[in-house]
Amino acid sequence: MSGEKPIARWCAAALLVLPDGRYLMQLRDAKQGILLPDHWACFGGTVDDGESGEAAMRRELREELEFTARAVAPLTEMLIDLPMAQPRRDRMSFFAVPIEEADIAAMVQHEGAAMRLFRPEELAKEPRVAPWDLAAVLMHARRRQLFGA
Repeated sequence: MSGEKPIARWCAAALLVLPDGRYLMQLRDAKQGILLPDHWACFGGTVDDGESGEAAMRRELREELEFTARAVAPLTEMLIDLPMAQPRRDRMSFFAVPIEEADIAAMVQHEGAAMRLFRPEELAKEPRVAPWDLAAVLMHARRRQLFGA
């Protein structure tokens, strides 16, 4: 379509979910120059040129947590228009990644200030959470009632 904003950044984000329905989230660093500092968000990052979303997701989890995902299933994608001083459009690819308690115990966090488990309703009450990540968590948590899947 003509006049449509180009995609500035393509990101892959992991919904790291335990069998009991809790999601492992990252507290982003509280530093200037990053998008949403000091906010809870999904683990993930930029998809490199020539890389698939799933490959990027697996790479980011290894880099950020020293975690090798057993399964990575596409959930949804969103185009996010960011109304910043320099407006931009990002493509967000969300993946469901099942984890176990033992996986969390073995993770070594290399990015972000902290990590924590949240139930979806707890995450929704957080004053500082990436809104698109929250939307994806709620979509995943309520997928059966929303989509019958």
